[in-house]
Amino acid sequence: MGLEAKHWLGAAALALACGGAGAQLYVCTTASGRTITADRPPPECADRPIRELRSDGSVKRVIEPPLTPEQRAQREAERKRQIEEAERQRAQMRRDLSLLETYANEAEIEAARNRALADRQVLIERAIKRMEEIKRERKRLDDEAEFYVKREMPEKLKRALAANGEMMRAQEKIIADAKADMARVNERYDAEIRRFRELVSAGATPVQRSPSVQ
Repeated sequence: MGLEAKHWLGAAALALACGGAGAQLYVCTTASGRTITADRPPPECADRPIRELRSDGSVKRVIEPPLTPEQRAQREAERKRQIEEAERQRAQMRRDLSLLETYANEAEIEAARNRALADRQVLIERAIKRMEEIKRERKRLDDEAEFYVKREMPEKLKRALAANGEMMRAQEKIIADAKADMARVNERYDAEIRRFRELVSAGATPVQRSPSVQ
């Protein structure tokens, strides 16, 4: 018979000898491997699991030791992770529902993409037109500046040249921002089409349009 079995039998016998149903017995094993049996939780096992036995020697419950700071931090981190994951799933469900309620098919998604891109393209074309005007003005200013190659340029002309450069850079930024936004639009609608296909393939039903609604 193994040592653990001997301790269990001894604890059961002690529990019966201590008064039957009303007796309480606590058994634990210290870090050094010593098994302790007592009528109250042994202080030597403050950092170890303690078994509370019934009068027949069976385990009523296991008293777990207090968590260490590291264990508490790990448990809190896991709790937060589970909360964040649950919220992520709820947010995904809301996005999926919105997608299915907004589009009846992939063609509608592409149409929405094209409208969004067209708005940005208008900004680009407007900026390009403005840049042509700024370039013409720059040519006029540069021609005027040639008269002052060997003498001090008037402050008014200096300010006009500086302002012209600022206006050109502003239009260049508008174009760059619009193009970056168009890339984000394409990424967004690519993702929506992929998700729409996944949902429909899984059996989801998108919004139904009547034949008169296009």
